[in-house]
Parts: sequence; structure tokens; C-alpha cells
Amino acid sequence: MSHTPTPLRRLREWVLLDGRRSAVTLALLAVLYVLLGPIGHALSTQGGSGLTETHTLSPLFTTQLSGVFLLVSIVVSINSLFVSNEQRPLGQQLDRIREVGEFRRELEATADTAVTPTKPAQFLSVLTGTVLTTVQTLEDQLADADAELQADVREFLDGVADQTERVSDGLSESENSFDIVRTTLAYDYGGMRHDLRRIRAEYDDLPEEAVDTIDTLLDLLEYFGTAREYFKTLYFGREFATLSKRLVYVTVPVIALLAFVLMHLNDLPDVHLLVIAAHTVGYAPFALLAAYVVRVATVSQRTGAAGQFVLAGHRDGPTLAE
Repeated sequence: MSHTPTPLRRLREWVLLDGRRSAVTLALLAVLYVLLGPIGHALSTQGGSGLTETHTLSPLFTTQLSGVFLLVSIVVSINSLFVSNEQRPLGQQLDRIREVGEFRRELEATADTAVTPTKPAQFLSVLTGTVLTTVQTLEDQLADADAELQADVREFLDGVADQTERVSDGLSESENSFDIVRTTLAYDYGGMRHDLRRIRAEYDDLPEEAVDTIDTLLDLLEYFGTAREYFKTLYFGREFATLSKRLVYVTVPVIALLAFVLMHLNDLPDVHLLVIAAHTVGYAPFALLAAYVVRVATVSQRTGAAGQFVLAGHRDGPTLAE
């Protein structure tokens, strides 16, 4: 049964995942400006006049400028860590490339496909489509089985079909590595594997060909989980690289603005909202960092149950094993 998300949930998903990180950053800054500016001014017993005094502004902007410099140094350190991780000896680079090639060949043999696509979205589409086709084959092989087994397999097939259709639609519209990872978050391959193993264990009179098909499905779902984790790793690398680049673009103007404000405090107009605007802009690097970190953390959390176990709170897709 489908559930229409509430406006609050849609807003939450937009902030955590779906929204462009630049738009989320601007939204955070806008909220901060309203809280510190009009709302803060209205709630201030002094009418906001104390905020525009030089002895208040100088330590405020000095602390903010120091924080921006500290943030830049931290991001540079993180970026250096990712770059150093890529600097591997030639033998390790060769092994990594060979492992990817071996993975594709094993999948092609299991899925009975001549060549799998090189583009991640098309690769996963072929994989999920093969899963669906194999499940339908399993249903045909159990056409003469007892009614209870057929009902169990039919329920499983309906769940797989529903998830595969949604994933296929999302993959066809994906434009970057995040879209691919985002689309596959709700594909409950762990739950599917659990259901298949349960069916194989509960029914002792399964035909041999059906057992072989179940084994093939287990392998295909294992390949899907492996591919998703690999593409997630690629996404994390690109995400942190993009974050580092955008932080440089943002922090340089912010440092210049804060330095200008500190040098010309006595010459600036004594306007409360102008001070709040400068102060809000000073938070731009932190808002940008927060926008990226919450998305990376959300993706990591929602895919943190890869493998044979499903942790509580990690299953966002339709539940097949309950």
C-alpha cells in the first residue's frame, strides 16, 4: 500500500537528500537571517541597538573570521586524505581494475548476458531487470506446486516487481552519481535474499530447477548489493571533491567580506539588518558544509546495513520479509 508523504516529510527529504546543495545552503542562510534579524530584533529588549555597537561587533566578526580559517584548514586536510588514498602503488591499481573486470564477468555469466553496460545507471537497470525476469522464471517453475508455496512466491514477486519498477524509473532519469545512489536506497535486496532463503528452507519439496533458480537470484542480489556499495564509494569521493571546491569558492569572498567589515567598522552605517546580513554571510561556509554533510551522512546511514543483516532504522524501502 502506497503512502503519500506529508509536507513535513517532503521538506525533510528535500533538506537531507533531494534538494540541490546550493539551494539547501541558501535556505539555511535565509532561515538564519530571519531568526537573527527580524525575529531577533523584535524580541530584543534593547530594540537591537546594542548589536551595532563597535565593542560588540569586533569580537563577533573576529571570532567568525577565525572559524572560517579553521574550517578551511579542516577541509584541506580531508581533501588531502582522499587524494592520498588514491595514490596507490601500481600493483594495487592493477588489482583494483582487474577486480572490477572480474566482477563484471561473473555477473555476465550469472545473468547470461554477453556484455554488461559500462554506465552505472544502465548496469544497475540490467541487473534489476534480470532479477525480475529470474523471479518470473521461478514462478513458472513452481506452477504445479501447492497453493501455499505459489501464494508465497506470488507475494514475493509482487514486492520485487514494485521495487524494480520504481528503481528502473529512477535510474532512467538519473543524471549523476548521487541520483543513482539515491534511487537504489529503497531497493531492499537484503530483505529479498532473506525471503528467498526462507522459501528454500521452509519447502523441502522444491524442484531442483527451482532451487537452482533461487541460487541464481541470491547471487544476482549479492551482485546488486556489491555494485551499490561500489557506486556509493564513487559518489562519496565526488561529493567530497565537490564540497572542497565549492568551499574554496565560498570562503574566499566570505573572508574578504569579514576582513572588510573589521577594517571599516567605524565607517559602516549603524543599521541592524545590515549587520545581520554581513553576519549571516559569514556563516555561508558552515551552511554549505552542513548541507553536504547531512546528505552524505543520510546516504551512509540508509545503506549502512549492507550484507546479510538488517539493522533497525536502515530499511527505507518496502519491507518484503515482515
